[in-house]
Amino acid sequence: MQKTSLTRTMTRTLALSMSLTLLIANGIAPSAVAKDRVAASSDWRTPYVEGERKLKTQELEAAESAFEQAWINVRHDKKSTADDQALCLQSLASVRYMRDQFYEVVVPQYKKAIKLLEKKHGKDSPKVVPPIVALAGVREDEGDFKDADKLLTRALGIVEKADGKASLTYADYLHRLGRVNFKLGFPRKAEDMYFVSLTTVMQQKVLPSSEILEQHLIDYIDLLTKAENRGKIFESAFQKELLKDSTASVERSRGIAASIFNREVSSRIAKPGGQNTEEDRIFPGDVGPDFQGISSRVKPAITPDRAMSDFAALEEINKQRVAFYERMISTDILSLGPEHPSVARDLSGLAALYLSQKKFAEAKPLLLKALSIYEKTYSPESSMIKRTKALLQLVEDEQNPQSGANSVAIADYVSSLPPVPLAAQKMEVALRLNYLAFLLYCQGKMQNAEKIYSWAVASTAKAAGEGSLLAASSLIDFSRVLRSTGKQSDAENMDNTAQAILRRSISQNAARSLP
Repeated sequence: MQKTSLTRTMTRTLALSMSLTLLIANGIAPSAVAKDRVAASSDWRTPYVEGERKLKTQELEAAESAFEQAWINVRHDKKSTADDQALCLQSLASVRYMRDQFYEVVVPQYKKAIKLLEKKHGKDSPKVVPPIVALAGVREDEGDFKDADKLLTRALGIVEKADGKASLTYADYLHRLGRVNFKLGFPRKAEDMYFVSLTTVMQQKVLPSSEILEQHLIDYIDLLTKAENRGKIFESAFQKELLKDSTASVERSRGIAASIFNREVSSRIAKPGGQNTEEDRIFPGDVGPDFQGISSRVKPAITPDRAMSDFAALEEINKQRVAFYERMISTDILSLGPEHPSVARDLSGLAALYLSQKKFAEAKPLLLKALSIYEKTYSPESSMIKRTKALLQLVEDEQNPQSGANSVAIADYVSSLPPVPLAAQKMEVALRLNYLAFLLYCQGKMQNAEKIYSWAVASTAKAAGEGSLLAASSLIDFSRVLRSTGKQSDAENMDNTAQAILRRSISQNAARSLP
């Protein structure tokens, strides 16, 4: 790069020499040109604004030319301050570095900007921080990590005195320092810095965007995945749920209108024929504790698969459905026998229809009979048995809403979680938070994993919905960490809530899948 820069410098010098020769040949003295330039240099703001505009449109060559003119003009403006000169110089150095040009010029320009500000404001003034951090970024990119470490350490000390450790700026610079330390070969030190900086970012009431948070998570995850001791890799319920088609489980995204495409996909997934797939999604072999004996107050929002404005027409359709299932049950009993699994399947279908109408008393005996048949045919871990038990628990929850075991509603668990900024309430952030917490759990770093899982659950609940399957999966993973840290009661509450979400999801899907 030095040879290329030297060649460009020689070319620019030769071009300048030729220009001067032509000016002299035409009878124009260099001093006259200088006077004209000084006369036209009273306005540096106009070319500076032009440079900013070109920079936004990524017209880097034009931006460099404009900033160069601003730098020339500001030096001849007697009213300009050291701040003005430093601003023009920083912008010129920045765009030149973006164009990968004049590296030997960029560093001196940043240093000159720092000296200008130090002379006017003092070495410990926050005014000198921006060019220091910019120069540290150049040093880091060029592989000079030791110099980058010194510069960032200095900037961090200034910001700590001026804004405190709770500021977003402090968190940003601490994270950058952690990244440099990781590149220097100090991963533990870097990880400590990452955790502190992430904690500070997540505690902000407002973030300008999710970009800074996502970059923090990307670097943190990168460090953990490259760690020598990655620990035992366990199975994550959240990751398993992501491997399935979870479009239908994402109920909403905070602050963003639902995608028409996603709504259509969800509608198609919910139509008849997808019931077995949904059972497999919700009840993997090792999803968690048995549902028997676990209860939670659930408020199902079950709706038919077709919107009906005419209540009488809806009632007529439901009557036809009941008659259909009753005929199927009678036919199967006569042809296959009263204990055949097909009879249990039809009983479950009729029960699901009653659940969609909130006729819990009618649904319960049907489900009990179906469960009795299934238990004679399948193993206790089969999806049919788990699904039937979950629907029976749903009936129990609705019939006994005031019982002690049903004291926690699905949406209430969010109130026990820490608040997260609006920028963290999106799926991209939720995915990374869950993965980061899972990596920490695998490496046995339970305290940090617990903290980050609390944010992960909150972020998932806000992005996908409090009652989504992704939220339930995140709760299951979180409960495992809570048990590891000795918080059995909290873990049980999270598990109960997750199972309640799964039961409601089954009920809703069963109702939508009715013929």
